[in-house]
Amino acid sequence: MIKNNKSLAISSLVLSALFFGSTFVIVKDLLNDFSPMNIVFLRYSIAAFLFLITGGIPKRETVKPGILMGFFLWIGYATQTQGLLTTSTINSGVVTGFYIVLTPILSKFLNKTIITSKSYIFSFTGFLGIFLIASNSSEQLFGNLFTLICATGYALHIVMVERYIKDQNISQLMFIQSLIGALLCFPFLTYDQLNFNLEFLVPIFFLGFVVNFAAFYLQLFGQKVIKASSAALILSLEAIFALIIGLSYAGEVLTLLNWSGVVLVLLSIFLVIKE
Repeated sequence: MIKNNKSLAISSLVLSALFFGSTFVIVKDLLNDFSPMNIVFLRYSIAAFLFLITGGIPKRETVKPGILMGFFLWIGYATQTQGLLTTSTINSGVVTGFYIVLTPILSKFLNKTIITSKSYIFSFTGFLGIFLIASNSSEQLFGNLFTLICATGYALHIVMVERYIKDQNISQLMFIQSLIGALLCFPFLTYDQLNFNLEFLVPIFFLGFVVNFAAFYLQLFGQKVIKASSAALILSLEAIFALIIGLSYAGEVLTLLNWSGVVLVLLSIFLVIKE
């Protein structure tokens, strides 16, 4: 039963990573007509509505963790979306891989999690792969402050999920997270863009429903079983999926060095799953 639960949790995280990785091309296109903060606001608003329907009015104990998770995730989303204005979909998908290294460190210090030396090795291997994938744009990777802020936000979000998820109702927790994310967007909104054409309805609904609703539900479901450091590594498949979609739809090209990075990421994830 425990093995089946772990397999289901890993599958949930992999599917979540697929959904996350599918967003970059869509967001890149939407940025031609929407500001970064408007996109983030619309995604959060749709998700908040759906989580309220599925989970009902949240209990008091979900408020504090939901606020913390919402705040850190908003930082990640806002900075990542802003970064897509000036970088490729592939680079945007992989530079957030800093959280592979940050998550086990933050988990150890904030949650007092016992991290084995193997976990550090797997994380470093995965991060090296991420670096090789993004090596075509290394100056953006290390020179762009948004990248570091985004990676830190995602890492802290994963760590907060690890701390609070065990005995929580996922939908109620996600409602608070999504509501906080939407509220934080208000001071930065471009209000005339909220009256948009119907042609944008499908991509915006996709981001809100498939990603902010379904993908985050799957992530939290998986993290009920999988510790933060391993979850971060599995979720880094987002970079691989973003890469594949970028190659297929955006016509971007990878070098042999980039493909070596893909192999390293997949190897590190395989070693985590094997454990």
